[in-house]
Amino acid sequence: MENSTVQKQKVAEVVSVAAHQLKNPLSVIKGYLEILVSGDFGRINKKQKEYLDDALENVGRMRKIINSLLDVAKIEENKYEMKKQPFKLEDIIESVVNDFSYWVKAYNCKIIFEKPDNTPEAFGDNLKIRQVIENLISNALKYKTSGEGKIEIGISQNEKEIIVSFKDNGIGIKEEDMDKMFSKFYRSEEAMEKDPEGNGLGLYIDKAIIELNGGKLWFKNNEDSGVTFFFTIPINAKN
Repeated sequence: MENSTVQKQKVAEVVSVAAHQLKNPLSVIKGYLEILVSGDFGRINKKQKEYLDDALENVGRMRKIINSLLDVAKIEENKYEMKKQPFKLEDIIESVVNDFSYWVKAYNCKIIFEKPDNTPEAFGDNLKIRQVIENLISNALKYKTSGEGKIEIGISQNEKEIIVSFKDNGIGIKEEDMDKMFSKFYRSEEAMEKDPEGNGLGLYIDKAIIELNGGKLWFKNNEDSGVTFFFTIPINAKN
């Protein structure tokens, strides 16, 4: 078991070093592409702009993959830092929902969230929790069916924790995929069809973030259609 842990940490170190080495060249490439698109070095025609925009989009995807790999490496090396503090979880959710307003319309979807008035402060890393919320909403949009999509976000609580739910009416999760959804790099056939460019790291990182914040992340298929994801986060002890 110890050898396996050491080997895992060595792999994580290699991934971390490689990802760091790739970040700087990609930043340089992104900078040059943006300069060319801006026309600072001469006018570009419509076709050239299309190619440059495509290149920029793929650089963005590469940067996202690299950042995910760095997160995974830190998680597996037990170096993923949490800056925990009291915060209003409902304010974070409301802000993310507003940020997604354009994409929700573009995906023919709607988000239903009624901001509660009396939710106690949560305690955790608000930026990392925001990342989880963004990913869960993004997944619900990407894996919707062909009709109108709907995402219902709810907040409840018990004595020690706040519980957040994200219910959608999308494609759901097949029974044979359920045990693998939080595994690194795992993607179901349906997920690959809907979003061929995904990397299978989002839910793995989400689960690690929630657990490092003292909570749990899980899901269940809905009776009619789609899936509901839940996560918990501790209530600030000084409430």
